[in-house]
Amino acid sequence: MITIEITNLDELVKEHRGPVSALFGKLVTDIEGEVERIIINELKEEFEKRGIKSNICSVSGISLRRFVNS
Repeated sequence: MITIEITNLDELVKEHRGPVSALFGKLVTDIEGEVERIIINELKEEFEKRGIKSNICSVSGISLRRFVNS
């Protein structure tokens, strides 16, 4: 399993929707869900270009803990 944490959600939405639409979108839509759709679409397109067959799934309700070793 691969887990990817996207840390610049607002910037991605602005890039794909435009700054004004992204600003108003915060009030109406789920930013994390929007970024998830963007990333999934980009993965699909790139995989198709490279001839990679895959199933991409969105999973919710998982709690991840980050452990830091010193």
